[in-house]
Amino acid sequence: MGKSNIVAGLDMGGGRITGVIASRDSETQTVKILSGASLPCRGLKSGVVVDIKDTAGTVAQLMDQCERDADVEVERVYLGVRGAHLKSSNGHGAYNIARSDREITAEDVHCVLENAKAVPIETDKEIIHVIPQSFSIDRQKGVPNPEGMEGSLLEVDVHIVSASTSHLSNLIKSVSKAGFSVEESCYSLVTLGECVLTQEEKELGAILLDLGGESISIGVYLEGGIKFSKDLPYGCDLITRDIAYGLHTSREAARDIKEKFGVAWPALLVDDEEIPVPSLDKRTSHSVKPSFLLDIIQPRAEELFDKVRGEIEKTRYADIPGVGVITGGGSLLRGMPELCCQSLGLREARQAGIQRDLLVADEEFFHPSYGAALSLAVYPSVRTDAVPESSSGRRAPMGKWLDFFRGIDIFGKD
Repeated sequence: MGKSNIVAGLDMGGGRITGVIASRDSETQTVKILSGASLPCRGLKSGVVVDIKDTAGTVAQLMDQCERDADVEVERVYLGVRGAHLKSSNGHGAYNIARSDREITAEDVHCVLENAKAVPIETDKEIIHVIPQSFSIDRQKGVPNPEGMEGSLLEVDVHIVSASTSHLSNLIKSVSKAGFSVEESCYSLVTLGECVLTQEEKELGAILLDLGGESISIGVYLEGGIKFSKDLPYGCDLITRDIAYGLHTSREAARDIKEKFGVAWPALLVDDEEIPVPSLDKRTSHSVKPSFLLDIIQPRAEELFDKVRGEIEKTRYADIPGVGVITGGGSLLRGMPELCCQSLGLREARQAGIQRDLLVADEEFFHPSYGAALSLAVYPSVRTDAVPESSSGRRAPMGKWLDFFRGIDIFGKD
């Protein structure tokens, strides 16, 4: 197996790093997960490096374990970033076709996307994604793939994601100190959206929530593409903290109680068996009823979804009749889909992981906590064109939207 067939995805989450190594068949585009691991990291907080030495040490430990399990060596990784330092906006680009034949080429498409990138951003930010939503030719909207068509004016609506240059540099430096280089830096929510949502959900309207421990990533999809994205600087570790405080026990015990006995939706409550709770010193224990635990979990979970709703209500997509799709470790708490549906006023909501037809993997890797790392490993398999240099010199990820150039209608009109 050649090195060119090896792909590594490294998701730098809130207080935890998750990585996978995969092999990719260049002919069939099949992705097979060879190994994976997830480790806590005190050097990360809400997706931001607070201790480079600790973060680099965790990356080295994790990748060493993955390399040993996969029996391969890795040099470069696809880096998944998240955090409140990420900013997104929608933009527009235009490009005049001055040639006499007026036939639109892939280079013309590249040029209009470069023009769409020419937007004012803060001096400490750099663009990491420019995602097409819809093309127009001579003011005719809704063109999924302009290449090969004729026209004088090519326009595109895009979703732009930028990251803090310093935070991104610290993440890349941590990976470098661990002995690896970064192939590309990708917003984990963007890669997740391509691997978790169905095309119908993206067309009709969907709210994607990646419920992490220290952050929540929000993505609004409509008419085939992403319209809004944002990371909130708090997550489901707040529920664990509340349980620890309310039950007077350790964070570790609170997390275990949450995972084994916790529910966020009253209809799922089975209140016929008391829950054992170890004391802080682990020498004694007491017990509580499941209804008492529900009274701790539900208000905090509702508050988190209320924060999400507040962000979506600031956009023009607040009234989309969509579905909710939740993923990440926080989505495993029983009753979260039901609470999400009620809190956001949606018709339905579901807990989801990576679509199984996208890769071959052992069952353990389909756990939602591996979702972002898996999506990073799948990401290169959908690339169909070269990746241009960004203004900062880092390679700017193009992702699955390059299927535009090959005639696949994956985004609708805006």
